[in-house]
Amino acid sequence: MNFKHIYSIIFFLLYINLIEGAKDLTPFIYGDRISMECKDNEGNWKLGPICLNQKQELSVYYGRDSPLYCGIYIDEKEFNRIKNVLNRNSSWECRIPISSESNTNDNIYIPLSIQLWGYPQDDHLDITTHYNFIFHVEKGIIIGATLYPVKDKFQDVRKNAVFTIHGAIKWFNGGSHVELNDSLKLIKDNTNDFLNNLDYWIVILWIVLSMFTSLILFSLIYKYKLKPNLIRKYLKND
Repeated sequence: MNFKHIYSIIFFLLYINLIEGAKDLTPFIYGDRISMECKDNEGNWKLGPICLNQKQELSVYYGRDSPLYCGIYIDEKEFNRIKNVLNRNSSWECRIPISSESNTNDNIYIPLSIQLWGYPQDDHLDITTHYNFIFHVEKGIIIGATLYPVKDKFQDVRKNAVFTIHGAIKWFNGGSHVELNDSLKLIKDNTNDFLNNLDYWIVILWIVLSMFTSLILFSLIYKYKLKPNLIRKYLKND
């Protein structure tokens, strides 16, 4: 057996494991809070940047389009880390879980980098404050995510100051750019149309059944009431 066959078997087994693992994924439901994790200066995973206004790590809510607003306190370590990111000497590596949980309690993550746009100065950093958070989801599972900067106002960021970011959080259905909320609205509209049509046919069915019931009732009355009376009446007259 050559190496090509060995590699084929290995990839096949990995694929089978991936399919089996996917069966254990628990999908998110609308409104579930999803936290982002990032590597600290020592390379360890921890909760993402803390937003001072919310007093919690940077988070999103599944399926909910909303404004993004987060004020991040920049101490000396964060200042130096951001400076290295702006100089492209390092990256701000983060991740988010693709599902609510799995049966093994081991979440599968999508890698996500905080892409900063700015220019280091001698005593401060000029950084744009506008960032968009984009998600692609399918049946409650996150299949893609990105966070990118948009040209806007640049903030003068210094040590022991607050760096404020804003933008939009958007959710898309599958790999398309059809908004998830539009898809949900389409399902709702189709359901409403179905129910409206169902009401129409229920009325038609009720009318038909009423006519059929009336016909049967009239036939029974005629057969067992009117017809015998008519027969007796004519026999009496004869």
